[in-house]
Amino acid sequence: MKSKLIVVVATALTLFASSAFADPVGVMKRANGRVTIERSGVQVPALPGAELQRGDRVITGEDGYASVSMRRTAPLTIGPGNDVALDRYAADAAPVVKRPAPAILQSLASFLAVNRQR
Repeated sequence: MKSKLIVVVATALTLFASSAFADPVGVMKRANGRVTIERSGVQVPALPGAELQRGDRVITGEDGYASVSMRRTAPLTIGPGNDVALDRYAADAAPVVKRPAPAILQSLASFLAVNRQR
């Protein structure tokens, strides 16, 4: 029993230490029941706070539920009996830049909105 625990802990540390240099696409917020993270063919138990990389898979058992907070996208909730590949849900690395309309257009729109009522 102790040797199995050592193997699981060593595998988890290896996976998450190697992922420290990779750019995470999400974070495991909650995991209830049987939930595992598969990375490079190795499955480890999903623990809250674990960073998820592009290409990881979150696998839930028949009694498992997981909640994943994805970077720059909506949160992902995974129900029982699912196998979800996170490469499909990862947002682009480049942030979206939204610029306001130029001041002259804002003034014109305001003027037209006020004078339209007359």
